[in-house]
Amino acid sequence: MTKKYSYSAEDESLVAPVLYTFLVDPLVKVLPYRLPANLITLSSFTCIAVAFGIAVHGFYVKRYDFWWLIPLLTLAYLVGDCADGKQARKTGTGSPLGEYFDHFWDSFVTGLLMGILMISFGVTKPFVIVIGFFNLYCGQIGAFWERYKLRVMYFGKLGTNEGVLAIGLTSWLMSIPIIHTYADRELLWSITGGDALIIVILSGAAVSAIHSIGRTKQVSPQLITHLLLSFILTCTVSILYTHQIVYITLVVALYNVFFLASLLAAINSESKECFPDIIVPLSLIASYMFPAATTAIQYAQIIYLAIRVIIKFAVVFKLNKQYWYWINPPPPEHT
Repeated sequence: MTKKYSYSAEDESLVAPVLYTFLVDPLVKVLPYRLPANLITLSSFTCIAVAFGIAVHGFYVKRYDFWWLIPLLTLAYLVGDCADGKQARKTGTGSPLGEYFDHFWDSFVTGLLMGILMISFGVTKPFVIVIGFFNLYCGQIGAFWERYKLRVMYFGKLGTNEGVLAIGLTSWLMSIPIIHTYADRELLWSITGGDALIIVILSGAAVSAIHSIGRTKQVSPQLITHLLLSFILTCTVSILYTHQIVYITLVVALYNVFFLASLLAAINSESKECFPDIIVPLSLIASYMFPAATTAIQYAQIIYLAIRVIIKFAVVFKLNKQYWYWINPPPPEHT
């Protein structure tokens, strides 16, 4: 059963007023009325996917080719991520599917952005990798948990918008040799300037998660179990496969996306968040015991999680397919 749809948000972002005034509002004014918001969402996600591809290419060839595109692509993503909701309101096509579709891709973006940041800074310390990925996903899970329980999305003064811009800008800055050299200098206990920056910034995401979940005054066994298993998974792959940052990005992202997909589905339905996956965390034992099969197990983990995520998405899409538009209906005066 689907609840009556409504969307409520409290946005205190410092960047949002400037972003909307100079980029989002002018863009939405000229967008065709019949352009669906869902296609804007998909296009903005593509920007981050391309940025991640640029970072991965640099990781393997050990060069910063086209790195200057990363801040531009992250800005394009951010504008699109803001414009899709405004386009939906402009055309009266806001829906549970639209919200799900938007946040579903946002949950992928979280992992890809952290992967870009880790590659840019050349992070190889397991505890920094864990702080980055786990804390950032904690922040996102906390925000969606608050939306689920209190029916409101809260954006703090230093939140998603600021984080996306900061990751895009710092990733590009790290491609400049002199800046990378300074960031690699050890400050204390082998912690570099880059490590310290990531630790400080991403600690804020953890605090944000605590505040979000605390405001709901509610937790569930599923939420607690997922956070525990996600932490164990992130720690394990960061320790065992420190230099395989692309694999770490994909497996951690997909693992969290699977849980988030069920949480997002529960927001506008009578369902509850699903119990987190235990197969992938358990498969790490096999990977450790049979190192010769590690690569095969890693591919199997990613394929398995991708299939589960696709199935979860397909179920939600089928239940809400009446809200999907390839082309928006004409404006009321033309009907």
